[in-house]
Amino acid sequence: MRTWSLVAILVLLLGATACTDDAGRAGSGKRTYASNDGVERGCALHPRYLTRIWRGYSEASEDVTTVPQAPNYSGAFSVTSHSGPWDYVQNVPLVFYGPGHVKARGAPVRDPASIIDVFPTVGRLIGVDLPEREGKILRKVAANSSTSPRLVLVIVWDGVGRNVLERFPDAWPTLARLEREGTSYLNALVGSSPSITPATHSSLGTGAYPREHGVTAIQVRRPNGDVSFAFGGSDPSELRLTTFGDIIDRKLGNEPLVGSLAWISWHLGMLGHGSQIQGGDEDQLAFLRSHHIRVPKRYYSAPDYLKTYNGPVKESRKLDRADGEVDGKWMDNPMENHDNPAYVEYQTKVLLRFLRDEGYGSDDVPDLFLTNYKMSDNAGHQYGIDSPQVEAVIRAQDRGLEELIEFLDRDVGDYVVILTADHGSTPFAKTSGAWPVRQGELARDIEREFGTSKDRPLVLETSAVGPFLDHDVAKDLGVSAGDVARFLNGYKIRDNWSGALPDGYEDRGDENVFSAAFSRDQFPRIMRCAFGSVEPPDDMRG
Repeated sequence: MRTWSLVAILVLLLGATACTDDAGRAGSGKRTYASNDGVERGCALHPRYLTRIWRGYSEASEDVTTVPQAPNYSGAFSVTSHSGPWDYVQNVPLVFYGPGHVKARGAPVRDPASIIDVFPTVGRLIGVDLPEREGKILRKVAANSSTSPRLVLVIVWDGVGRNVLERFPDAWPTLARLEREGTSYLNALVGSSPSITPATHSSLGTGAYPREHGVTAIQVRRPNGDVSFAFGGSDPSELRLTTFGDIIDRKLGNEPLVGSLAWISWHLGMLGHGSQIQGGDEDQLAFLRSHHIRVPKRYYSAPDYLKTYNGPVKESRKLDRADGEVDGKWMDNPMENHDNPAYVEYQTKVLLRFLRDEGYGSDDVPDLFLTNYKMSDNAGHQYGIDSPQVEAVIRAQDRGLEELIEFLDRDVGDYVVILTADHGSTPFAKTSGAWPVRQGELARDIEREFGTSKDRPLVLETSAVGPFLDHDVAKDLGVSAGDVARFLNGYKIRDNWSGALPDGYEDRGDENVFSAAFSRDQFPRIMRCAFGSVEPPDDMRG
């Protein structure tokens, strides 16, 4: 068995002069590093973090990977991000519930689990053999049932990791009941970094990590060198692996109903390819982000009545009146922000009609449906995970879950519900003491450091996990991605701010912003330094 190397241990001990808890406040001390070398700094990362980064890395990834010092994050004082390998954005709920199909455990179990384990476990519950991938069957889930459930409903509470649920323990009584009366994995993880929506939903659907399925982040590098959004144009072709929906549908002769109600195309990876793959059919798919529900034009279908919905008009009016003043606001915030209980109620209403009118779970052929509640993530970014707004949205999503269970009990009877999250969330800087890494300032500093011109910048795009570089400009300048990584390893808080530092940071200007920054060609050397191999040990979980 490969082990963490002595070199990595020495670098970790000598490289940093102070540490932080994974999910706690920035600790006391200068939080500085002796070396700016990308390999040394990368090798000093905890092996658990390195493993998660390795799983999430592919040729579509950024040119320079940055790992902020926890609890730092990419964003602003008023807006957070959640892309990283840290436990607090990795630990998510994973709850299975289904009378007669899922064992009632009474309390959560502490066995290791990941969202990729949903893939083979759904196959076992339905009785369809799925290809062996990285995910493992969660054998504590299935009861001794001789039949398949008529419907498997997968629900993603976007951004509601365990660190969010723990903040509001009384806000989700329905989910708590499902944990008691089903099987819940308390230590379930995303398992890869970036912990970000397109990548993690694709992991959920395919039973593999981004290194295998190919969707690494929101922004991805295309084979032609361009950088663009994942699943642009609702095209699933970049998803290299089939999903459990793809496979089960074809193995059962396209008789199952397979569908999804999601926010935008970033969630496409949990559903699958529709008719794009040989032998596939047009699975049902609709997106809620705009006021009018959008249906992709290729590979998928949706009932016409969904196009008649025009947003949460009634729900917003009711929420607006709840504080006694009709002013178009909720908790002093604009109603149209897509981050409030009105949108949760609206989605639940549309979802219930979708399931009922299309006949999901109405016969003995097992059907599949997958949905994402994005409002919790929007609220977390906008207001912070300690806010009353986030608590209100979680309560609304829990009420929606209760409505769904009531519908399933009444109209389907024979079903399994799987509830999870695609990642946890990051506390605001004022709570954690984090430094929010300002991407615009960082990009400008890179350009100044390497003497580029405004009409030919070196940084093609910035992202929460690191910059994409213009390879032609880099070649002309004689600048490598490793050079950029070295610069970022020396990047301080004072470098990322213009003028006097904000209150509370006056004595922290010399802190390194990042634990590590490294280039693509440095990553194999980092892995060999840490593990003695370009891959982590086979038994590395978490």
